[in-house]
Amino acid sequence: MTLKNGTLTDFNNATFSYANLSGPDLYYTGGSFVAYNHLVARRDIRAVRNLSVGNNIDAGGNITNGGAITATGDIRGARVWNAVWNDVADYQLLNDELIPGKCYYDTVEGARICSQRCQLSVIGIASDTFGFGVGKGNAGLEVPIAIGGWVLAYVDDEYPCGTPLTNDDHGNLTEMTLEEKRNYPERLVAIYKKKELKDTFGDGNVEIQVDGRHWVKVK
Repeated sequence: MTLKNGTLTDFNNATFSYANLSGPDLYYTGGSFVAYNHLVARRDIRAVRNLSVGNNIDAGGNITNGGAITATGDIRGARVWNAVWNDVADYQLLNDELIPGKCYYDTVEGARICSQRCQLSVIGIASDTFGFGVGKGNAGLEVPIAIGGWVLAYVDDEYPCGTPLTNDDHGNLTEMTLEEKRNYPERLVAIYKKKELKDTFGDGNVEIQVDGRHWVKVK
């Protein structure tokens, strides 16, 4: 089934079988696709713009979308691919200003920018490079803390690749000393990779300012 223009709305279920043996189940080149309950396709789903479903999305093949994919139910897949954005972030209560790339430590009132070197309760780096975010909406003011992958962070110097890093008293990253690694291994925040030389980072649609930050692998 191929649709060319406008917005398709189905106030119940939208179910499609093969369009043909070689093509996708549903290839939609018009506006946004909206289904108010389940969307089921035996093979691929492709939309040039947004795909919005009131319940579950179930595709036997791939889901390819040029805009946002929104579902109030489950989205299941064997693999989820992302071409540009790097890390996984967990939203936490914030009790300070939000500065992506800075290190934060946790308090009962919320996360704050680190103010003491190798600080007790350091939880990680605020991210603006994440491709997958969890926990958003559980608190009022929130900060996305990188919990996996590579993130742009403020580092006080360039280091050899693999250098272990902790926070300094300005919320930046700095090399851990041997004593810190021995006495406070839980305060290792990240592993150094390299300085980002470009002014911006993104996918062409969304670009963020690098502002002299460096790539690090969060621990």
